[in-house]
Amino acid sequence: MQLNFSIYKEFLILLKKFYLEILLNLQIIGVLYLYINLSINNLPGQIPLFLNLPWGGTQLTEKHQIWALLVAACIIFLVNIGFAIKESLNGNYPLSRIYLYLSLFLTGLVGLYTFSIIDSVSYITIDLPEYIKLIIVPLNLAFWATVISAPLVIRLAKTFRFMDDPLSHKHPGMLLTKPVPRAGGLAYILGILIPGIVLLPIASSQKLVGILVSAIICVLIGLKDDRRDVNPYIRLGTQVLVSLITALSGITLIYISNPFGEAIKLDYVRFTFDFFGPHSIYYLAVGAAVVWIMATMNFMSWSNGTDGVYAGLVCISSLVISILMFDNLKIDPDSEPFVQLAALSAGAGLGMAFFTWAPQKILWGFSATSAGLIIAALSIMGSTKVATTMLVLMIPFLDGLAAIIRRLSRGQLPFWGDREHFHHKLLEGLNWNKRQIALFYWASSICLGAIGILTSNRLKVLSTISVAILIAGVIALMNFKLPKKK
Repeated sequence: MQLNFSIYKEFLILLKKFYLEILLNLQIIGVLYLYINLSINNLPGQIPLFLNLPWGGTQLTEKHQIWALLVAACIIFLVNIGFAIKESLNGNYPLSRIYLYLSLFLTGLVGLYTFSIIDSVSYITIDLPEYIKLIIVPLNLAFWATVISAPLVIRLAKTFRFMDDPLSHKHPGMLLTKPVPRAGGLAYILGILIPGIVLLPIASSQKLVGILVSAIICVLIGLKDDRRDVNPYIRLGTQVLVSLITALSGITLIYISNPFGEAIKLDYVRFTFDFFGPHSIYYLAVGAAVVWIMATMNFMSWSNGTDGVYAGLVCISSLVISILMFDNLKIDPDSEPFVQLAALSAGAGLGMAFFTWAPQKILWGFSATSAGLIIAALSIMGSTKVATTMLVLMIPFLDGLAAIIRRLSRGQLPFWGDREHFHHKLLEGLNWNKRQIALFYWASSICLGAIGILTSNRLKVLSTISVAILIAGVIALMNFKLPKKK
């Protein structure tokens, strides 16, 4: 039992030290599986699996035997992982790295060998399904862009003192015990922009420009706040500004879906002007969008109080939005770039999870509002996505609402920090650790997201109301019953 625990512990150490090499191995195996799965129906009954033998009957085998190459890649990876763990138990980490690179080389050769066989006998050239092009590929690229850029951002944060020190930063909700680099929002936005420059039609889309420019402004103000605390009123003004920029770029709530009757329209009051053509600004639609964007930015950020939670919320909510948008492409084909943007946000959020998981290596800081802004803006692209986003983020929304009521009842401003958020109650009232809290938030969001994807509009509203009542009751009970930690 002691040996098994030592191996498990050493594997975790290996994962922390060589996460990039391990992830690349898993990536190759995943791509190999996907390639075989997409190709097998386009192969003849028999294929030349052993290209080194003379052409003839002994060389041919049933096409399903191609899966043996995937099994071989998995065995190569597992054997090399085993040797790497064995060497790391002896403290020989350089040799552990060599084994992982050897695994990369050999699995890569197996992948190329598989491609050469399939390419030589396949009836047709493989055309990737649309969900892979619009969701899987952007998510994957953003993930790797974030994983690669985050260590550079951490180094930059340490060099230029973008740090959060619990000794100097006397915030009531502070949970840190030692200085940690900030500027995590910079890694997130780089994870979106690096592949997004290639994938997204930024130059031809006013809405994309509005979203991305607003997100970049959040990151820039966040970097300034990471270095030296920015006045809260400036941060609030920044949120109003970026929300207006996003809304005026064309992302507005023209109507709100009503599952029990006609939609509630918000386009009655408008201002029309001529600037290189006629334009209209719908006051109520813009105002509703600004309120929604600011609410999402703040309520999500208030849940960013403990390790790993925020990255999971960003990843799950973005992925749910991308799936819903993808399902509606036949109705709204122009939303294709926004499906990709949502997938990019999901991938960047997943990449950030590796660096914010307890113990976190980097903090999001005020730049976290960039993720909230992108999620809120994308959810407006279809009114049903607002309801689904609210369902996925139900815990942060109700926790934020409870915080506003709590602070106003004490005569404080709503943005005045405290140590009574839901994650504080779990941490200090129920003695959960940070990883348990993160997993709870992730699992809850996944379940709520599944409800949002699988239910119709009317059921979605009823589910949202039911879940809201349940979670509100739990939050209220925890606020009244659990003791406050001194």
